[in-house]
Amino acid sequence: MINHFLHKWHQPLGDPIEYEEIKRYDDGRRRYDKTIRDKGGIEYYLVSKKFIKQWKYYVDYYEEMGDQQKEARKKPDKMNSDLICNEKVFKYIPEDHVYNSSIRYLENEWDYEYILKEVFDIFKEKYSSIEPQKRIGFYSENEKKKVVYPNLARFTLIYQSVRDNKFYSVKAQVDYHSEIKAWLDLLKATFQDEFKQKQISNIRIWLPRHQHLQVDLLTEQIEQTMLIDGDVLQENLMIFQLQSNRDNCLILDFESEQWQFNKMDQQQQIEYDIELLFNRASKGCGKYVCDFPQCKLNNGFLEQDFSQDDIKGICQQLVENEEVNWEQLCYPVKSINDKLSPFQTSEFQLDLREATLRISFQLEIFGASFVENYYNKAGIYQIDPQTAEVDTNLIIETQKRFIKYKGDFSLIINNLFSQREKNLEPLTNLYQLRALYLILQFRKFLESIIDEKSQIILKIIRRLNKPQKQQLSRWFTNLSKAEFEETTKVVKKLINSEILRQQHTPLMPFLEIDDIQKMVGLFELFQILQISNKMNTRIQSSDFVIDLITKLYKQDADKEEFSQFRYYAAKQWRNYSFTFCLYAWSIPIEFKSKLLSLDCKVKQHDSMSHSVKYHFTGQAPYLNLSIERNNIIESAIKQLQITHIPLKNPLKVQFIGEQGVDEGGPKREFFRLMMEKLISPDYGMFIPKNNGTMYWFNPQSFEIPIYYSLIGKLLGLALYNQVLLDVRFPTVLFKKLQNEKVTEEDLKELDMEIYTGFQYLREQTDSNLIQSLTLNFNASYVVWGEAYFDDLKPNGFQINVTKDNREEYIELYTDWYLNKLVKHQFDLLYSGFKSVVDGDGIKLFSGEELQALIIGLPHFDLKDLELVTKYDGFDDKSEYIRYFWSCIHSLSIEMQKRFLFFCTGTDRIPVGGLKSIKFVIQKHGEDTEQLPSAHTCFNVLLLPLYKKKETLKDKLMISLDNAEGFGLM
Repeated sequence: MINHFLHKWHQPLGDPIEYEEIKRYDDGRRRYDKTIRDKGGIEYYLVSKKFIKQWKYYVDYYEEMGDQQKEARKKPDKMNSDLICNEKVFKYIPEDHVYNSSIRYLENEWDYEYILKEVFDIFKEKYSSIEPQKRIGFYSENEKKKVVYPNLARFTLIYQSVRDNKFYSVKAQVDYHSEIKAWLDLLKATFQDEFKQKQISNIRIWLPRHQHLQVDLLTEQIEQTMLIDGDVLQENLMIFQLQSNRDNCLILDFESEQWQFNKMDQQQQIEYDIELLFNRASKGCGKYVCDFPQCKLNNGFLEQDFSQDDIKGICQQLVENEEVNWEQLCYPVKSINDKLSPFQTSEFQLDLREATLRISFQLEIFGASFVENYYNKAGIYQIDPQTAEVDTNLIIETQKRFIKYKGDFSLIINNLFSQREKNLEPLTNLYQLRALYLILQFRKFLESIIDEKSQIILKIIRRLNKPQKQQLSRWFTNLSKAEFEETTKVVKKLINSEILRQQHTPLMPFLEIDDIQKMVGLFELFQILQISNKMNTRIQSSDFVIDLITKLYKQDADKEEFSQFRYYAAKQWRNYSFTFCLYAWSIPIEFKSKLLSLDCKVKQHDSMSHSVKYHFTGQAPYLNLSIERNNIIESAIKQLQITHIPLKNPLKVQFIGEQGVDEGGPKREFFRLMMEKLISPDYGMFIPKNNGTMYWFNPQSFEIPIYYSLIGKLLGLALYNQVLLDVRFPTVLFKKLQNEKVTEEDLKELDMEIYTGFQYLREQTDSNLIQSLTLNFNASYVVWGEAYFDDLKPNGFQINVTKDNREEYIELYTDWYLNKLVKHQFDLLYSGFKSVVDGDGIKLFSGEELQALIIGLPHFDLKDLELVTKYDGFDDKSEYIRYFWSCIHSLSIEMQKRFLFFCTGTDRIPVGGLKSIKFVIQKHGEDTEQLPSAHTCFNVLLLPLYKKKETLKDKLMISLDNAEGFGLM
């Protein structure tokens, strides 16, 4: 549906030949989609997404684009230019063969696109091309649909050459859904071509029993024994049945007169495993940190004074009882820096630059370096998840030594992470993660570290899992305000620079896959900092907002961004590049409100497309409410509870018996009157809190459930129809609407007495004093003078609050007060809200932002309104207008709000402030006794030109004193 809706924004118009290309491409897409209903195989071509984007930009130009712009466009590059790399498994495989492995590893499924052969032929005829990859689709009986397997399984193949009997290894990629037999046929032909005169009669593949052993260890095992600890793969297996991790090893076995290798028997397996385990247990791997429990570093055998025979006996028992996790097996360090130790403060006398370069060869050792008070820990450093304990002075001193050698920092990063980045290996322990954190503490070089050409740091960050990102955020809470602010500014500067670069690309933003991945990496790092700031606030949340987001696209920025957001949500990777909505906290709220408005329009369009009236008359349907002013609640409920009523359609309100078309005024008055009545004490649904500044759910309300649901619907309708409500609900209610976790801090706005009581309880150090408070795990509340009691946990009234359990008490009390006590009432309101507001657009907003959208901003300054006011019949610089505004600014805040209400029908401040309002002062007669009036529907003040300025002030005050409802002129 989004494509249909957006079609009006992007209507193609142009050369008939180019338009024919678009038609053929679209037809190919439809036929591609149709193939999922057809059984049997079909051949597809895998084509670079970059090419498709360039091609569409080249041919699919828009009506508003001039000929000069069209002629300046560049033809697309080679079709699969993003997919080719230099690495080849076997150079003998033909370029267009199905098993050719020249495609680079693709991180995301939206990096490429499938096209049918006839579409490819059109492209090849007109544009330069290199032969693209082909992939075969198969019909799956189980899934009853066409399944295309684009991803390649990757292995390391070990083999003994029949030409010189030496052992070799080579990388191999193969289609994930291929048969082993088909792959064997190809391998046989390939190696026969390589060995030339040495005839190969057959070939088979062995799967090692320990699939995770590295190449060197497996090769050494085969060389020593000419036996393989594993099994031959059955030819009828499929590649995906191997359940391979990336780069796992397979062993090739050639038959000429006889097979090269035989299988190890069980006793040989046991003996080999014992010897391997004994080697690790007695000699270790030489690393600073090791995950293998039986490694010398971890087992403690020597500390317990075990002899070599004792250790070997333990290893034999572990192997025979199958108690060894071979997946964790460690490997000896072969670097020249085997004897490295962590680098700490007392080594200042060393060459800091040289020492840092040396330890960069071992990731864990680097991660255990630069530790504050290291030698107070008896030389043993266990990483603390709460604090990274960084020796800031040593970092600063080390930075100074690199000032003349900034290029060395690229070398350090390369030493630390390049191998892991290249092999797509994740960081596996806290020492490695701390090494990444340490690199980010060299703030003098931070910009060049992050913006380094190969993007190693950004790639490592991009591939961190959620717990690792959370851990980095926790460590960043240890930075001072100045340090954190400096780090944040650097990352924000790089994001802004990248947006500006994308904004001025010759074709379109985010055409290159590398550019997309770079932006994702920058935002992932920025998000780590943003979450850290939520854990420990040091800067304003507004400091994480990127204003340039609104200017990335040269035109229709909100529509372009909204399209990308919808494509991502619908997993329409063919059209997707990048969306800032994945990091909604970085988007200015005004821009997000535009995205929500578009989301609303799409939903309204969807609703209209199903309307019979719309199909027959072409008239857009509305949500029309006919309201009895004297029976407003019941008449609204009667209409809004109809199940098929289109709540997402634009709202129009008609008060029965009153003239006028709803252009905004009646709608605003409807909401105002509804909320006034529903929240009033007469209904008893809400009770005043914090000296009447806020209203909260009445836990003892006996009001019928539909009333709470009605309030939820009104909140949703107001949001979708951009009407601000004058309702004093606390921020925590809107956080709950957005499914955000509520905390003790949310009590501050709602019940300051309880909040300060918790602070007092937490500050007490005297256990006797806490005991004297006679608190227990029981809570009470008062409604209309009557007290009620609840246990916070079973038999809570019998459990006293102590120094040891007070945090549990505070946590349970907060959850009880904000959630459990009002669960029934809130759930009803929530269901009403969700019956109107759903989809992806609303997910962009925090609870605090949702509050601003529904009830407006807290600040109030009519000078902002004066700056944007337009005039009809008046000179904006005239003495009369200047006097008018001086009168307005001299009013009290309450009267200024009344003026705003008089002119616009509401005294609420919209997102974007008063500067976002279109306000007009129109001349309405001269030398008259008429009072000023207003078209509240259009935000127009009708101001007469009085003879005396003093008359202006008197007449204006009379109008404001009697302002109620809205003016219909």
